[in-house]
Order: sequence, then C-alpha cells, then structure tokens
Amino acid sequence: MALSELDGGPLPPGGERTVGAALRHLAATAPGRTVLTGIEPGTGTRSWTAAQLLHDAERVAGALLRHHTPGDRVATSMTNRAEAVLLQFGVALAGMVLAPVNPRSRPAELEHALRLSGARLLVTDRELDVPPPTGPRVVVTDGVTQLFGPVPASLPTVDEGDLAQIQFTSGTSGRPKGVRIRHVGMIATGHAFAERIGLRPGDVWLNPMPLFHTAGNVLGVMASLSQQAEHVVLPFDPGATLRAVQEHRATYLSAAPTLLALLMEHPEFDTSDLSSLRAVFTGGSTVLPTVVDTIEERFGAPLAITFGMTETCGSAALVDPLHDPVDVRRSGSGRLLRGTEARVVGADGAGVPLGAEGELQLRGVRVTDGYHDDPTATAAAIDHEGWLHTGDLAVVDDRGGIRIVGRLKDMIKSGGENVSPDEVEDVLVEHPSVSRAAVVGVPDARWGELVVAFVVPREGATVDEALLDEHCRERLSTHKRPRRWHVVTELPLSASMKVQRAELRLVATAGRDPVPAGGT
Repeated sequence: MALSELDGGPLPPGGERTVGAALRHLAATAPGRTVLTGIEPGTGTRSWTAAQLLHDAERVAGALLRHHTPGDRVATSMTNRAEAVLLQFGVALAGMVLAPVNPRSRPAELEHALRLSGARLLVTDRELDVPPPTGPRVVVTDGVTQLFGPVPASLPTVDEGDLAQIQFTSGTSGRPKGVRIRHVGMIATGHAFAERIGLRPGDVWLNPMPLFHTAGNVLGVMASLSQQAEHVVLPFDPGATLRAVQEHRATYLSAAPTLLALLMEHPEFDTSDLSSLRAVFTGGSTVLPTVVDTIEERFGAPLAITFGMTETCGSAALVDPLHDPVDVRRSGSGRLLRGTEARVVGADGAGVPLGAEGELQLRGVRVTDGYHDDPTATAAAIDHEGWLHTGDLAVVDDRGGIRIVGRLKDMIKSGGENVSPDEVEDVLVEHPSVSRAAVVGVPDARWGELVVAFVVPREGATVDEALLDEHCRERLSTHKRPRRWHVVTELPLSASMKVQRAELRLVATAGRDPVPAGGT
C-alpha cells in the first residue's frame, strides 16, 4: 500500500515574491479597484483603491524610516481596523519586520512579546494600562494618518527570503514563541489559498478574523491582494458581521468555528440576506460532519475547512469549496497547497500506509525556519531535513486528502489505552443539550488519567449529567467515557480561537472556574 507522502506541487514560475512588490504590482495593474475597506463601530467606513493603498503605505514607510532602519522590529497592538493593514504594508515596504501582538494581551504578555521580538517601536490604538517598563518607543494613534510622512524618493531593497513578520503562537502549552515568517512564505500562501477557494477580481472577502494573526494578515490580506479582491475588515461582532455581509454583498466569509456558531445563534441570523456568499471558510479546530451540514444549510454556501498553523503562514491544506464533493467537505480532508510537502509517520519515524494514523509532518516554502531567538524550541520542532513536526495526528486518503484526527499532546492515556479528545467531543455534541464540548485528561493513581468533559449547553437547554453519561455509555468504550463533568457558559479560547486545553487541565485539577472565552 502506498505511503502517506504528498507533494502539493511547485509554485508558479515568476511573479512577485515580497509583500511590497505584490502591492506595487496590484497598484500598477488595477489602480482604481477598491481593495481595502475598514468598518469601525461608531466611526463609519473608509475604503482605499489599489493606488491609494500603495500611496498611503509608502507614506507610512517614509515615516518609519525617519526614526528606524531596515531590519528593525515594529510591534503593533491594534483592534481589527484598516490601519492595521496599512501598517503591515508600510512596515514591509520599509524593509522592517512586523511583530503583531494581541490587543487583549495583559501587561506581562505584551512585555514578553516586545522583549522576545526586540521591537524598537510599538504602535497601538489605545492607551496602555501599564506602559512597557523598558524597550520600544510607544506611539498611540487613532489613525495611521498620524504616522504619515512624505513618500520617500526610494525605499530599501527587500528580498523574498527576508524576515517579514514575527508571529506569536497561541500559548496553549507554555509561553508564546515567536514564529519567523518570510516574505516568500506569505506571498506563496496568499496565492495558493486564493487559487484553491476560487477567489476572483472584484470578489469581496469579509474578514472579522484577527489581523494580529496569520488567519487575518496572511490569509486575508495576502490572498485578497493576490486576486484584486476587496478585503473588508472589522472587529468581530455577530450583528455587525451579519449586516456587513448584506451591505457589502460579501462573496467570501472567513470565521473560526466558534465565530460561525455565534453568528448562527444571533437573533438577526434568520432575517439576514446572505445570498451573496459563494463560500464560507474556517479552520483552527476540528469541524464535525454534522456541523458542516448545519453551516452549509444555514449560510446557503459551501464550507471550506483549512488546516494550518502559525508555523505554516496559517494554511497548508485546504478543501476546495466550489469543486470538492460534499463527502470531502464533510470530512475536512483538504489537499496540500502548492509549495508544500507532507508525510505521515508512526511512532518509529517511518512512513505509514494510506489510511493509517500518524503524525503529520510538513516541509516547504511556507514553513517557518524556526522560532525567534529560541534554538531549543526550533530543534524540537524542525528536524535536520527541514520537516516540521506538527504534533497533529492525521490520516491521508487515496485522493490525497488530509484529515486531522487529533493532537499527540492532547492524547489521554486511561487504563493503558489511548483516548482521543476529538472522538469524545464528537459524541458529546451529538447530544441535543450540548452546543460545544472540550475534553482533557487529569492524573489518576489507578487509571493513569481520567477523562474530564467541559460542556456548553445549547441556548435554552439544561445539561443533565446523568443523561449525558448514559449517552456516552451507548457510544463509547468504558475507558473513553468522561468521569467528571463541568457545565460552563464558554470555553477558554486562544487568540486563534483554539480551545486552551492547558487552561482546562488546570481547572480540572484545581477545581476552579475556567477563564471566559478570549482570556482575561
């Protein structure tokens, strides 16, 4: 039987391979096309044509170069607004390195990010609760026009292999690490992602995903740029997002599974006109087949599920929403994007056959070359052949589809048997009283680990633990059944909308309440 080894194919020859060159190409080929729109609650909407976007980005670059030099790190801590995109382009044109930070970071988290990245400048759109005690110059702005300078006569030369960003991991298992992302990786990912989803000039990509993360500033910014599509950015709010789909006739909507659930639960959902949508896409966590069905039925558009990590510029494999059959969309078995190789290996490091489970490893142009200033973490994640050990358990089918089935680190060992949290969670959300669920293992003297479940009730429903236990008895082996239950209103989420299992393990062990979604 063939081994689980895949090649997404080469990148197209030629083309722009840096962020600045891609923006210049867009401005030269479609100067009058609207390519960026920002929606801000209470402020209104502002749009940029391609020519205006390049002009304003060059003015930002000119201002940056008055105080800093190419190669300097520029940190940003901003809500979802168009100015964050302008800053991203301005930093790239200046030959500097962007270090975007979650605007909800606590002072210690912000200090860690600034110190790790070596930022010389921090641009933020709000007054900081506690200014950083050491490090960068801080600029507080309510609009990038405050940072505009004259358009410089010339800008630095930037190579495709130059560092473009330092992106911070979600921090679900320890302190966030700084992922090094290069220009060519961002460009390759944007092109390949847009190609797979069928994005076309004039399309409207509505993006409430955070612009401090690869889902927003690589997939959203670079994919829309590559195809002359209008990129509409806004802070996520269910009602505002639904209204934006209607008002801007959005053809594509990107949102994490949790955000899609919040949209479907909103009172305005059933009266919203979503007929303009050609596809919805999501990623960041496993999506059940039944959930795929629900999303496609209620949004009236096919769902594309992507698998990716910060370490792969946000995406490495993706379902084709317009051409893949429904069974592929339901399974989430996306195919590799151009410029990526993959293999699935067993515990002994050898390749496994098609259909067998193993660790997914990736290599290619969009894969990071390591963690900034952390050679130990880099060596643990990337081997001497350049393979990134993702820690994700995957299965490859005979069509080249990759299906993620769990996480190595999340695997629970109970009574000498492996328990996949995803399998138990799938069973739990099948119960009519459960909206979302997360499962972790806690130490136990007799069994090694016990399965502990956290469940969020559906709106208007009451969770009965005895009924849930009976539901699990009928569908799961004894060692897989949850032995303790926590009924919660929300699950703690990372910045990339992944469930923070480390936080839930602490809750299960210490018996305290979990942190609300989004963290505090």
